[in-house]
Amino acid sequence: MPRRDPPAATRAWSVVVTTAVLLLVLTLVLPGATSAAQSAPPSADPSLVRALLSTGDPLLVPFAPDTAPAGGGRTLTLDQRRELTAWMDALGEERGADFGLAVQDLRTGATFSHNAHRQFPMASVAKLTILAMLLLHAQEEGRDLTEQERAQAEVMIRYSDNEVTDGLYSRIGFTDGFVHGARAFGLTGTDPHPRGVWGATMTTAADQVRLLRALYSEEGPLSESDRLYLRGLMESVAAEQAWGVSACAGPHDTVGLKNGWTPRESNRGLWNVNSVGYVAGPDREYLIAVLSDGNGGYTSGVELVEELVSTVTDALEESAS
Repeated sequence: MPRRDPPAATRAWSVVVTTAVLLLVLTLVLPGATSAAQSAPPSADPSLVRALLSTGDPLLVPFAPDTAPAGGGRTLTLDQRRELTAWMDALGEERGADFGLAVQDLRTGATFSHNAHRQFPMASVAKLTILAMLLLHAQEEGRDLTEQERAQAEVMIRYSDNEVTDGLYSRIGFTDGFVHGARAFGLTGTDPHPRGVWGATMTTAADQVRLLRALYSEEGPLSESDRLYLRGLMESVAAEQAWGVSACAGPHDTVGLKNGWTPRESNRGLWNVNSVGYVAGPDREYLIAVLSDGNGGYTSGVELVEELVSTVTDALEESAS
């Protein structure tokens, strides 16, 4: 998925960051950012609109720290991190939205996070977790998914169907099964809704990157064939839903993602907009999770998510050049 022209706010911030970083390095490469998707949002599930609740305090869990660069690149400097954090604080104030973000650069070992331990409602991002748990459930039973389960999983991930998700959530064992799966995947900051409303599951950006690592590497409990199957669905979502994480992708990159979006009555009808996934290609390899709440609408929420993705990955690519 190719990049698109950056929004004005992102371009202006990039100029500031470039000026500061020029004092530290001789040559910088500044990839283009992207604008938000312009398509109208699919209808939100009314049951989620009624039941999505923001209750409970966030669980503080560690996000993977910076590691030594794997390919000779550099991690972000302290000044770069401070600038990004200050920019994000200002952006949140300007937009009136809350968000959490976690990014891991698999090429250099660098990470960046902002409010990564704060819990947000998952909305349809929960469908990715549910499928991972369904695969684990079948694996523990010593079987493959049935043809019906595969058909339902495809509709759930590629088209974000809510009705089949209800059935698959029950298939994994409902709330108790979700708790078991969360433990198996190491999701220490993810809590299912007490009444079993899967879209109201609370999670953190840090946990979502943990899940992505389990799907993208051999760290997790799933077999290689199950991981490849799940990633294949993530890489073939419906075109109108391929926004968010894809904002940092180049024309030859592979993108796998799952997004979530819904207005929340319990938050004055403001929108919960999330995007989690990976981007891999000749010049980049990222695991990315962005969760947001309090957006004025679907489009503004997508714009916020994409601006965050573009700006952070631009900074990481500058530091690695």
